[in-house]
Amino acid sequence: MRIAILSVTDAGFKLAEKISEQIGGQIFFKGKDFDSLKNFVAEIFDKFDALIFICATGIAVRVIAAHIVSKLKDPAVIVIDERGQNVISLLSGHVGGGNELTLKIAAAINSNPVITTATDIENKFAADSFAAKLGLIPTPKNAIKAINSAILSDEPIYLTAGNVTLNLIPQKLIAGIGCRRGTSAEKISLAVTTACEMINQPVERIKLLASVDIKSDEGGLIEFAKNLGVEIKFFSVENLAKKITEYKLSESEFVKAKLGVGNVCEAAALCCVEKARFALTKKSFEGVTVALIWEK
Repeated sequence: MRIAILSVTDAGFKLAEKISEQIGGQIFFKGKDFDSLKNFVAEIFDKFDALIFICATGIAVRVIAAHIVSKLKDPAVIVIDERGQNVISLLSGHVGGGNELTLKIAAAINSNPVITTATDIENKFAADSFAAKLGLIPTPKNAIKAINSAILSDEPIYLTAGNVTLNLIPQKLIAGIGCRRGTSAEKISLAVTTACEMINQPVERIKLLASVDIKSDEGGLIEFAKNLGVEIKFFSVENLAKKITEYKLSESEFVKAKLGVGNVCEAAALCCVEKARFALTKKSFEGVTVALIWEK
């Protein structure tokens, strides 16, 4: 999950640093100017998997209102007061992972998690939350409510078709890979397999690989793709740079000095799709970096 943390006060910025250290996330300090915050949110709303606002709930609601589309597409939105007393799951608690992230943040900063979705309050199974964790798209949308309502009422749910059928469609998992020159297929395989294990997915779930075109003759990468039986796409430095700017990706100055861009794995994976949800942000292994995304 890729997280943006937005603070509007100095006290909030200190809390943002604490949250970033504990659970990760990029901090954006926009000061007290509402218009600048509103414009910035318009730029990043669909570029991050979760937005954490450290401000009044009303401010957060006003700046996201124009961008809300659907519970199946919107990022998780969480609001925290600047003292860190309450962590509120505001949007996309299930599919977007907002409820789970709320609990994680609350535990990290010792605060009160505020979750209002009925299935969570009643400690019940939620079909859409279950699907999201497995990289599945629950559809149609109206069936989600019907199934979850039935679960809340302790009605029987069947795997076979009934009056209401919820389809769970697998999302495409894409692996972006960066590596040092001469890295073996074995080391790349170990890194990617380990990355997949971190999201509880088998490496065979990967449907596409991606990297920078400078690596198009990299023997280890090509051999790994062949062994896995999937296509590998290579993208130019210019295309990667566009994604880095568009998604405000963090960059390694060392890699940038070598290649011209400081982020290969995340940017390359994003070049493969129009819309994405990060399953795993950039992770570094021995000579290899890996990022995993779900195609929305």
